[in-house]
Amino acid sequence: MKTLMLFCAVLFAAAPLFAGDLINEDSQGYGLEISSGGGTTHTSISSSTNACGQASKGTTIKIKETGSTIIVDFDGDVIIKGGQLQKK
Repeated sequence: MKTLMLFCAVLFAAAPLFAGDLINEDSQGYGLEISSGGGTTHTSISSSTNACGQASKGTTIKIKETGSTIIVDFDGDVIIKGGQLQKK
C-alpha cells in the first residue's frame, strides 16, 4: 500500500512536467516561432502531423505564414486548423 501511495504521489508531482502536443489538422505545413524562457526556436510542422511536447505552459507559439499566435497558459494540446492556433 505504501508503494502505491508513493507511486501516486510521484506521478501527481510530475504531471506539470508533461507538455501538450501541437497538432496540425491542416493539409499544409507551416513555419513556427516557439518562444519560451527568453529564447525563440524557429522550426516547422508538416501537414497533418503532431509535434509532441511543443505546447508547454508558458510558451508562445506563432505561425509565420498567417501571424496566428497563442500564449499557452493552460495544460493541454494546441491545434492548428485553417491556419489558426487554438486550444483543443
